[in-house]
Amino acid sequence: MVGVRTILAVMLLVTLGGCALVKSAERPGLDVLNAAFAPERTFAGDLAESIDDEPVLTVWASARDDYAPFYSLAIAFRCHPSDTPGVSQCGYQARMLRTASTIEEGFDRSLLLFTQAEAAQSASDMRGHLDQADLQWLETDVGACPNGIFAMDSIRVADWNPDIHRGLREVEDRTLILHPAQIKVTMRGSYTRSTYKGWVLAHGVPAAVRNLVETLEPCWKPATSPRPWRRSGNIFVE
Repeated sequence: MVGVRTILAVMLLVTLGGCALVKSAERPGLDVLNAAFAPERTFAGDLAESIDDEPVLTVWASARDDYAPFYSLAIAFRCHPSDTPGVSQCGYQARMLRTASTIEEGFDRSLLLFTQAEAAQSASDMRGHLDQADLQWLETDVGACPNGIFAMDSIRVADWNPDIHRGLREVEDRTLILHPAQIKVTMRGSYTRSTYKGWVLAHGVPAAVRNLVETLEPCWKPATSPRPWRRSGNIFVE
């Protein structure tokens, strides 16, 4: 049984490695698709060059392995002039790009986008596919959404530690998840930054992100700003 698990693990690593290898400059469609769902591009060109506007949270989640995007989510702290001269109005704004409302609905669409990206002959060709795709481009005021701020901050205090390595488990307790959907989360504080990458359905940080997405669900509205693949401004101000 150990041998079977080992073989499956090797097969999975080869598969994931192959997926990573095809993401190259020789396939411009993949570059466009990756950039479209890169949460760092969600506010590209919109954050002011000041000490006020800053990124807080970025999330990328896949529908399968690390090549079929499901959604990207970003939250930024932004300040705008208020009606009172010299006083700014600040808050947390969230934007999300996703293939569908649920991972089950978005799975086939994500695979279709990946197939189109592989076949695209140019970046312009792939942008056209994305324009025609029925993607959900959404935004909301986190502070105006019930429990929004609490759900966002719950990610900060979640368990960011890695799970126990399989080598430290008894053989009969080891498990293997084939083609696991992936999630990458980066959260910034005033002076620190933490990043998590792992299974989208795991406990800890992924669970806190799922709670945030569920909390924001009734508050989303169609975004009026340019979609990520049509943006040319600077990426997040650091």
